[in-house]
Amino acid sequence: MVKTMKILRLLAVLAVILAAMFAPAAVQAQTYRFEVNEYEVEAYLEADGSLTLYYYMVFQNDPKADPIDFIDLGLPQADYDYKNISGTIDDKPIPEIGPSSYVDGAELALQDLAIQPGQMGTVIVTVSNITGVLFPYDQPDKDNYVNFQITPNYFGSQYDRSTETKYRMTIILPPGVGVNDGVYYTPSGWPGEDAPEASTTSDGRVYYSWYTENANVHTPYTFGAAFPARVVPTESIIAVPVVSDGGGSSGSTSGGSFWDFFSSNFACCLPVLLVSAFSIWAAITNKKKAQKRKLEYMPPKISIEGQGIKRGLTAVEAGILMQEPLDKILTMILFGLLKKEAITITNKDPLTIEPADPLPGGLYAYEKQFIEAFKLPNDRERTKQLQSMMIDLVKSVTEKMKGFSQKETVAYYEDIVSRAWKAVQDAQTPEVKSAQYEHTLEWTMLDEDFNRKTQETLSGGPIIIPRWWWRYDPTFGPSPATSTSGGGAVAAPVSSGGGAGSSKPSVSLPHIPGSDFAASMINGASSLAAGVIGNITGFTSAITSKTNPVPIQTSSPKSGGGGFRGGGGGGHSCACACACAGCACACAGGGR
Repeated sequence: MVKTMKILRLLAVLAVILAAMFAPAAVQAQTYRFEVNEYEVEAYLEADGSLTLYYYMVFQNDPKADPIDFIDLGLPQADYDYKNISGTIDDKPIPEIGPSSYVDGAELALQDLAIQPGQMGTVIVTVSNITGVLFPYDQPDKDNYVNFQITPNYFGSQYDRSTETKYRMTIILPPGVGVNDGVYYTPSGWPGEDAPEASTTSDGRVYYSWYTENANVHTPYTFGAAFPARVVPTESIIAVPVVSDGGGSSGSTSGGSFWDFFSSNFACCLPVLLVSAFSIWAAITNKKKAQKRKLEYMPPKISIEGQGIKRGLTAVEAGILMQEPLDKILTMILFGLLKKEAITITNKDPLTIEPADPLPGGLYAYEKQFIEAFKLPNDRERTKQLQSMMIDLVKSVTEKMKGFSQKETVAYYEDIVSRAWKAVQDAQTPEVKSAQYEHTLEWTMLDEDFNRKTQETLSGGPIIIPRWWWRYDPTFGPSPATSTSGGGAVAAPVSSGGGAGSSKPSVSLPHIPGSDFAASMINGASSLAAGVIGNITGFTSAITSKTNPVPIQTSSPKSGGGGFRGGGGGGHSCACACACAGCACACAGGGR
């Protein structure tokens, strides 16, 4: 009984200690609360290599919170002058702007223009002539490029309660960058689409713009771009990267037990532990995004309004525009050549082909390159030739898309794919279904559910195999084709703007069970090209490095985390004077 009472007393003391430790933070969290409904950041990279930042922020203060009378704006760890910072609050000049005591950046003192509880306020800030933000681009695929990265200002999560912020981040490249010269970084931590809107300003400057309506303003997002170094002065590029230690102290403590040290510094160190956990999670997430980025071989599209849809692409070219996996693209090329009776498969594993002699007319450049690649006896040389073919194909599609809307064009070809499948599924007889499937084969392959739909559509009855089937499956001997110009069943064409009609539908004998035909198609579509190129990520990343290279960050011009403080500017919570290593960094990132 006595022992139990001692335990209860100890628990009571611990409860009081914990309550005392967290009481100030709890009160503070209830005092300062707001949402940011709209958040726009524009980063102008100027001709002299400097940076101009423009912030547009719409605050909604919580009805039970204190007035927002100070806003700390995190700025890049670079060179800037506070006299080059100007801003307004609801169209009135911000009374005072100076160095922040809480973040690496500026303090906006709103004074009598403070945003009152329950009220909204629009803050606009411009920071000009920020220098030291450009760093060398060291990826081997491009020479003499520079890169720029930035994490826009963000607020502490205990203050910002935003969940559906309309957030836009735009990077405007310097004058003189061509529409095909720039590349962008895949955003880090970003909840929106990785690919930005890419266009030009009224004065011809290229820009990349990311937008989403489900962001917040307490999570750090990182954006960036790279461009030719020739458009900015050499002296504006930082030759030797400078890595900041984030302001963390490296002091040590002496005396006292571990529990004394930990309990006395727990409130300060807890944010650091949370930040560390978040960093690990972010690293895992970013690794997955990096792998995905390696497969994005199409460069960002420069769109010019008013030109609409690019018609006339082949199914293969449409697949490139949609950024379909390159093993699928190779499979589409392979079956297109089989349909044109330009090749015969002599062995499936490993894949070998025999070109027709002479080759039929009307072959596309990529089809001729495909055939030439398979004439090479060395696997490595063949892979390089296929990669070269893909690079040329991506560049060709990029050139054809100049002046057209990528979004509208992709939607147009997705509709063709949908109608191609509908034509097959609506066919009433095995003859018509077989002919229609053969006729639209490359288009139906673009459907992500190709395997499932092939199985479901063709397994219900017999399928009349195409006349070229023996070229695909060596176990079948050549069979005479039955003309479709007489009384045979002819598939209704699917309009493709010129791309789908490369091979006329035909009907041949014999016929086989639909399930066998479907299984053969699915297995062939899945394995033939994969056996040629091996690892799809490695194969594609070699192409991406030439057509849409991933910039390498040598030293990021990261911005300090923004913060907010209100209620007269009194100091609360972490004082950054504790012995906790990294405390200053934690307070600087996402503070008040």
